[in-house]
Amino acid sequence: MVKAVIVDDEIHARESLTRMLNVYYPSITVIGKAESIKSAYDLIKNQCPDIVFLDMQLADGHGFDLLKMFDNIPFKVIIISAYQEYAVKAFKFSAVDYLLKPVDPDDLVKALDVALAQALNDKQQERLNALIENTRNIGKKDKLLALRNSDGTYVVNTSEIVRCQSDGNATIFYLVDGNQVRVNRTLKEFDEMLNECGFLRCHQSHLVNQRYIEKISRFPSSLITMNNGDVIPVSFRKRKSI
Repeated sequence: MVKAVIVDDEIHARESLTRMLNVYYPSITVIGKAESIKSAYDLIKNQCPDIVFLDMQLADGHGFDLLKMFDNIPFKVIIISAYQEYAVKAFKFSAVDYLLKPVDPDDLVKALDVALAQALNDKQQERLNALIENTRNIGKKDKLLALRNSDGTYVVNTSEIVRCQSDGNATIFYLVDGNQVRVNRTLKEFDEMLNECGFLRCHQSHLVNQRYIEKISRFPSSLITMNNGDVIPVSFRKRKSI
């Protein structure tokens, strides 16, 4: 049995999520509900749940205030938010499991499948810390990006990424320290996330960080040379804009 706690200051939201879990994920048992940071902290300390559904906006503070009360977080966290625009990007950058209100049953099942498949030692603490930092830095160019793969989670600053390269349905990240990280998400997803951070899609298979471009060649073919020596092709339709 997987034990869950729901933290939300709206009674109808707590009851709705409980009903959905009973129908769509019966292996999860809701062992308690809380509407405030204090009551949630006491409940979690006493009941030791496996997973906590945490609304970001509570009557007595922010969901982050609750998380900061734990030196180590010994439970899975799924964030719930009613704020779609700025929040979604922060969640995606931080690779945090989240649900948007009103909660859709399909999204609930997907989030739980991902959350429960990951071990507790997959650097959830670092991902949540990255989320807190990214939420503080809305609108700033550099952000923390959590790269999740089968080996675990790597949290890097976007300023540490030289370039990204498509590898089928995966993406390889080339970092300034020479390391590479392969993530099972498409380059298109990261292009949408990183374009506001100074990244340039120069080719169907390549995304480059403009701060590390050393040279752009036009003839005999269009190429971008990065300051680490990597040479990246520029597609025909991207030549003019670049």
